Amino acid sequence: MYSFEGDFRRKPQQNLAGASAQYKTDREALILQSQQQRQKREEHRKRLNSTIKIQAFVRSYLIRKHCKQNERDQFDSIFPRINPDDQVLVSSLVAKILFFYDPQHDYNRLVAISQLLLKQWKKVYQINGACVQIRRLLALHLRLLRDNNEVPLAVPLRMFEVFTSTNSAETHINCDEALSVVGGTFLYLVQRGYFQDLCQLICKKTPPLYGPSPNPPVPLAGALLELIQRPLSLISRVNIPYYDDRIMTEFTSAFLCNPYPEPVEMFIIPALAHDVNKPFPFLALIQCLRDDDKFHTKLLTNDSWLLHSVLALEPPDFVNMIRNMDNTRLPNNPIILDYFKIIAKLTVNVCNKQITYEYEDSLFSQDTVANKDDDSDEENEPNPTSIREQSILTKCIELLNEPERCVMSTCSQITETDLCEEFLDSVTEMCHNLLLSNKMALHKYRLLYTLAFKPMFVRGVWSWLSGMTQQSVFGAPAQPLLAALSRGLPHDSGVQRLLAPLATFCALFSLLIGTLHDTEFCRDISDEELNLAVGTSCPSTGGGRVHAFEFHELGGLCRTLRQVCLGLVELAYPESRPAVTGQYRDAVAASHIEISGKNETPAWAHLFKVCTGLLRALYARDGRLQFVGGGAWPAAGAVPPGAAAVLLVAGERARPATRRLRRPPNLAAAMAAPHEEGPPLTIKELRTVTILREIPFVVPFSTRVLIFQGLLTREKHDHWYEMTNFNEGPSINISVRRTHLYEDAFDKLRPENEPDLKLKLRVQLVNQAGAEEAGVDGGGLFREFLSELLKSAFDPNRGLFRLTVDNMLYPNPGVHLLYDDFPMHYYFVGRMLGKALYENLLVEVPLAEFFLGKLCGSGSADVHALASLDPALHRGLLLLRAHARPDVPDLGLDFTLLTDELGEQRIEELKPGGANIPVTAENRIEYIHLVADYKLNKQIRSQCNAFKSGLTSVVSAEWLRMFSCRELQLLISGAEVPIDLDDLKRHTQYAGGFSTTHPTVQCFWKVLENFTDDQRRQLLKFVTSCSRPPLLGFKDLQPPFCIQSAGASDRLPSSSTCMNLLKLPEFHTEELLAEKLLYAIQAGAGFELS
Repeated sequence: MYSFEGDFRRKPQQNLAGASAQYKTDREALILQSQQQRQKREEHRKRLNSTIKIQAFVRSYLIRKHCKQNERDQFDSIFPRINPDDQVLVSSLVAKILFFYDPQHDYNRLVAISQLLLKQWKKVYQINGACVQIRRLLALHLRLLRDNNEVPLAVPLRMFEVFTSTNSAETHINCDEALSVVGGTFLYLVQRGYFQDLCQLICKKTPPLYGPSPNPPVPLAGALLELIQRPLSLISRVNIPYYDDRIMTEFTSAFLCNPYPEPVEMFIIPALAHDVNKPFPFLALIQCLRDDDKFHTKLLTNDSWLLHSVLALEPPDFVNMIRNMDNTRLPNNPIILDYFKIIAKLTVNVCNKQITYEYEDSLFSQDTVANKDDDSDEENEPNPTSIREQSILTKCIELLNEPERCVMSTCSQITETDLCEEFLDSVTEMCHNLLLSNKMALHKYRLLYTLAFKPMFVRGVWSWLSGMTQQSVFGAPAQPLLAALSRGLPHDSGVQRLLAPLATFCALFSLLIGTLHDTEFCRDISDEELNLAVGTSCPSTGGGRVHAFEFHELGGLCRTLRQVCLGLVELAYPESRPAVTGQYRDAVAASHIEISGKNETPAWAHLFKVCTGLLRALYARDGRLQFVGGGAWPAAGAVPPGAAAVLLVAGERARPATRRLRRPPNLAAAMAAPHEEGPPLTIKELRTVTILREIPFVVPFSTRVLIFQGLLTREKHDHWYEMTNFNEGPSINISVRRTHLYEDAFDKLRPENEPDLKLKLRVQLVNQAGAEEAGVDGGGLFREFLSELLKSAFDPNRGLFRLTVDNMLYPNPGVHLLYDDFPMHYYFVGRMLGKALYENLLVEVPLAEFFLGKLCGSGSADVHALASLDPALHRGLLLLRAHARPDVPDLGLDFTLLTDELGEQRIEELKPGGANIPVTAENRIEYIHLVADYKLNKQIRSQCNAFKSGLTSVVSAEWLRMFSCRELQLLISGAEVPIDLDDLKRHTQYAGGFSTTHPTVQCFWKVLENFTDDQRRQLLKFVTSCSRPPLLGFKDLQPPFCIQSAGASDRLPSSSTCMNLLKLPEFHTEELLAEKLLYAIQAGAGFELS
């Protein structure tokens, strides 16, 4: 195109970039190219420097080799013609061999010069600098012994024997200088592996050993032991800085830590511990182990072998030695306190190692120990501890519990003035570690039960941990740690300090109160009362006190423990953001303590277990003594109130795991429930279930009854229970003779015939004439049948049950003489009682408290229950407990018991070989407990197990655990309280033309006001088939109590018990109404159409 601006030519395009412009390079490529060139130059410099270094190293090696060879040649030329008296020349030859020594070529030269030195050893100390040369020569010999198995040991051992002896050095120099020289030599050698090399050597040269012995198995072992003892014998004698600590640290690291070999365990440690001429410096070992930095830096290892070594090396007269050094009482002695701190630190190795024994020598019989809860989820975990480590730990615990040793001697002599904070801290840590080592530790280990039977120690631990506080970071006043734990605050709030003392207190106090009679529990007892009433064969507790607390102090203690238990639950399942790791929550949720190395999860789970166990024991004792009072146990806000708790546990949206009141095996399982069971469990559900299982008494009884009834309602819904009213769903229909209720029901309701008794049960009764009664079972006939059946089953004349002196029922111990198949009868009766609970039917069956305890999972009954079963035996056992100690053998008792069943007398052994074991002052407590265990548990165990199996086949055992013995009796029979007419009137409905203003209804209530309580109960039984009012009042009676008009007054009152309906004719006078009503309710007529 032309330009009309006058410039018709294009301007020439000139490129000033030169010829390289045709190879255009962008910015990134240019930068990369520069980097690559720079990297090449850097690599070139590195190669050059490396080449220079390699050349220098090679030249240095060649020159050193050449120089060493020249020195070696000079040594070979001079040595054959050397004059031994020329000490200067000898010293120069030693210097030469120290310079050129090579283990592969110069072994003979080293032996030769060493032999020369040994011949002139007396003159060696006269040479200047000879000590340094000797140290270096000894280091060469040490390396030779370590690396070469074929080397003769004579010359190296002789070198150590001569030149590490203070006696040799003292021949030419003074004593202090000799100690300094030899000490410096040992310090030099020890820093170069002296003890480690001797340990390896003694393991190689010692033959197999068959048991611990302080005597050397071979002479060489004795010589090596001497070399081990020499540097140890200089401790506290040598004036060299840090000598004692360095020597003892290296010795401990080489011989006492880690899985040491057999010669060390069987020979070295026993020899060091029992050598009277060269006592082991045990105090130096204590000082060495005080430093925690050595364990943090891995210089020393805190393991099972170190614990065993320390306990085994403790001198036999250590206690007397400490007393001679410092006359302070042992619990306040600084050395003892340091020793206890070390033992407490080392006993952590016994935790969670599942130490097992061939037998369990506990306070209770073998049967009682083996009697585990039927519904326990505990499984056998694989034992992670080796057999050898288990053996070592068993020995450690035996040493720790020996009465003559320091720990037991100190703990057996403590008084109230000895309980300083340092002492309590160490001892509780020690006890806590022992408690975690074995499930029967409390009964097996002398240290634990000795401290448990010292009430002032238990009281001192509680006072100490109650006073622990944590300073607020915001400047607020310090708060008690128990209060922080009660609020479920996380571990970083300082509650970690409570772990050991609180767990120890709960465990020891549980054992203590288990051995106390109610009279001892209530108050302090004077010496006269002590001798007359209760007495004890426990270790001396000091003064007349047999209880750790005054009676008025127990209420506050129980309330504090209650809040601590709730705090532990909240710590495991916090409602807000989780404050602890899932491991602790899994441990609380599981019924067993998981093994997880040395973490603290098992310790917190153990704390939860012992704390709730102690609280349950105090709650059971409070039921008899009322030091807290039943109304003070429930805690506000522990679970949602009333109906909210029912909806949470038993509502339509409640998961099956929640309704079963079973905690998940771990938190992961709880948070990942199967899809068919609905969404995962919420934290509130987990907390509620845990509380209802472990400490249900902190929930009001009325709330628990509502939850129980809600669970039953939900269970019935799952079994199509209500649908049977419309002839849908499965049901049970039986016909029984009124005159043979028990026999017919036992035959027709066998598990083989009716495996599921949760179904609707309809009964057809046959009268005495053999004709079917005209009544139609709408529920009332069944309730009448069940009431009469249970009355017949529990009748003592039938032989299945006996009466205690206070007219309470318990299984007959001699039932096997009456029924061959007695377990089936108890299973049947248990099923029937379970059916009564399932149908919310109250039956008047007074069961003995110790029997109820087995049904609700309270465990085996104790001595206190003997008072109702056998008052004479109970009184005799108390007299035995109070008998003077020297006179107990004169009673002529042994561990047997004479039983009399239907005139047949037998002698039963309370323990294996009991006929040959006399009762003494030392074992009388065991005898008392074994007698009680036999009478209350062992002889009726089969009956109770069968009864409980039948009961729990209808009603879940987890649901029954929500109630105590007395509460379960209320659940079965209702409360023995007068009938509340006002409550009945408020919740009564009317039909058939009746109302509250009807004259007949007003006459009815006036007549009832004049009835006695027995007559009112007869009326209630006439209408509802049960003479006791509902547990929570008449508002819970279903169907509601109803009065219906029956028309003309020429008829008698009648009832429909299935509908709780009273059919009352319209009487016009109170006298006539009272006469007819009494006649009807007292006639005892059967079920007919009305």
